[in-house]
Amino acid sequence: MTLISRRRLLGALIALPFAFAAESMPAQAKPDCSAAVQRVLARTGGEYVSVSVVKGGGQDICRVTVLASDSSGSRRRKLTVDERP
Repeated sequence: MTLISRRRLLGALIALPFAFAAESMPAQAKPDCSAAVQRVLARTGGEYVSVSVVKGGGQDICRVTVLASDSSGSRRRKLTVDERP
């Protein structure tokens, strides 16, 4: 599977609702992190690993983890980015 087809597959999968992201919150209060994940993937060029919802300054923040290549392009690193929903 090529890198581009993996990104497309992962992009489709992350569009699904994130029911696991904040289990303690009522269903109507859960933020949708799919747009935040898409922005992080576009910015980093990485592959999706996970997303969780955390509180930051009294607001919900999507904590997105991706695997991204370093500047040489030969080594991959885990990168965690906090993004607004």
